[in-house]
Amino acid sequence: MRSMTGFGAGSADTPSARIVVEVRGVNQRHLDVRVLGAREFASSEGELRDIVRAAVARGRIDVTVTRLPIASRRRFEVHVRDDLARAYAGALRRLRRSLAMKGAPDVRELLAVPELLEVREKAPDVRVELQGVRRALAAALVAFDRQRRQEGRVLAADMTKRVAAIAAVVRRVERELPGLDRLLAQRLRERAARLLGDVPAEVARLASDLAQQIDRGDVTEELVRLDSHVQGLRAALRSSDPVGRRIEFLLQEVQRELNTTGSKLAVPALTDAILRAKEDVEKLREQVQNVE
Repeated sequence: MRSMTGFGAGSADTPSARIVVEVRGVNQRHLDVRVLGAREFASSEGELRDIVRAAVARGRIDVTVTRLPIASRRRFEVHVRDDLARAYAGALRRLRRSLAMKGAPDVRELLAVPELLEVREKAPDVRVELQGVRRALAAALVAFDRQRRQEGRVLAADMTKRVAAIAAVVRRVERELPGLDRLLAQRLRERAARLLGDVPAEVARLASDLAQQIDRGDVTEELVRLDSHVQGLRAALRSSDPVGRRIEFLLQEVQRELNTTGSKLAVPALTDAILRAKEDVEKLREQVQNVE
């Protein structure tokens, strides 16, 4: 079992930069992958999302890509704005003539002109760096999955105990069911005697009514379905596949059968036990919101 929450980080070195990728996951019913970070890899976001989708089935996943240039390997280009330089040089020559100054404009004077020189960093080889992004993402996903499995083991252990408690309630009701049938029949006979008194009644009709009342109090089918759902929950908790949605469905069915069973039974001790089982179901439904 895996939790939906977790964190993983990975890094990779390329000739021009160190790439760091961080993966964070939080609870969400469906899968939503978002890629954030370095604009150099914006065109590859779709590919990175596909890589994450192949490894994660559920949750909101934020992938942050950070590019850390290696200072000693940065390359720059200096561009001169020729049109601006010619304009300044012409203006300086006209100024010298008007002031009767001798000589041509000095290069140092031109270099002092604002915005005359433009320094640009040479673009890195994105294809090479993208290979580093893939390696860093793969390492981050391994760490992310490791943390999710660790939390998943804790969740699975607690959920297994709660499922066992629900199963114990089901077994208890099964053991006491024959006695409950006799108790219900006795109560119905006593009620009929109070209502009828000395009034004559058709014995067959009374027997039929009693049988219908007993049938309405029978929870055999509910117990069979409960046992099946409990076995399904145990199998899901042992599975290494994404099981969050399946567990949600089974808990919904368990809740329905417990409600029906509780409404049919009128024995305080068993009613209390069923209420405790329903509390365990609610806790399980809270926990499964964090299960992939």
